[in-house]
Amino acid sequence: TSRKYYKERSPKINVLELEKGHIKFELKGTDLTTANTLRRIMIAEVPTLAIEFVEIFSNTTVLHDEFLSHRLGLIPLDSREAKRMNFPQDCYCKTGCSKCQVVYEMDVKNTSDENRDVTTRDLQCVGNNSTWPVHTDEHDAIVLVTLGKRQELKFRAIATKNIGKEHAKWIPVAVATFQIDPIVKINEGVMDNLTAAQQKSFAKSCPSKVFKYVEDRGVTVVDNRKCVYCRECLYWSEDRTDVNEVEDLEDLVSIEQSTDTFIFTVETTGVLPPEEIVKQSLDILRGKLREIESAIQGIEQKHSG
Repeated sequence: TSRKYYKERSPKINVLELEKGHIKFELKGTDLTTANTLRRIMIAEVPTLAIEFVEIFSNTTVLHDEFLSHRLGLIPLDSREAKRMNFPQDCYCKTGCSKCQVVYEMDVKNTSDENRDVTTRDLQCVGNNSTWPVHTDEHDAIVLVTLGKRQELKFRAIATKNIGKEHAKWIPVAVATFQIDPIVKINEGVMDNLTAAQQKSFAKSCPSKVFKYVEDRGVTVVDNRKCVYCRECLYWSEDRTDVNEVEDLEDLVSIEQSTDTFIFTVETTGVLPPEEIVKQSLDILRGKLREIESAIQGIEQKHSG
């Protein structure tokens, strides 16, 4: 019989905010190591598309070829089809195909006397592929270079599937952070010994507005999650001389960190919807855990046999 060396948990996710490029959610019922693993997977292991190879035919701009190629590699590309594509090293083709790469072309020449901006709107996708740059609207297109009179730029670029662990251009998020859920408690017995003016002063000491003074009720905790662990409320009594006679003042408020609840904030670069990044990250994490479980079972069978 296999022995259990762990305590079973049932993690849950509760979405708090969801916008076009932003998601905020609560991860509950797990520990700090799992939360940080999920954060690192979102940054480094969710596959996306980015330009990897550039063949420049003509470049008379002020930017040299290497500089321009680097800028092209950092263009966010719509990567919703990436999970159905192959990694280049895993594809059965030898020279590249539609299942492992996306081809782009650009051929722009400035024939006017005015300067002309070359943007992601000028990047043309070759073949029946819908993987366009994220920023192609006139108001948010990314400027690659500015062409002077009679300057031109012509190249062919190939985008491939990969992960942020290989290079930062494949990272799908601009922000992926979490805060340990704060637990803020007021000692009502000590608080009742303060005057109304002192209670108001205490409530105002928090820059994040965690506390609120209410007539006939005193100081209450409005929202634990506004706490940023600045500890200003703990330092409040140190700068005051009118509270010296209050007993147990050091126990007025306590701030602790939850051991099983974490608040995630994720902002995307636009290559994937934020909820898709979270879903794929969870799938990748499950896959890693299955590999570990399989390896442990293999070791146990070897020793029992």
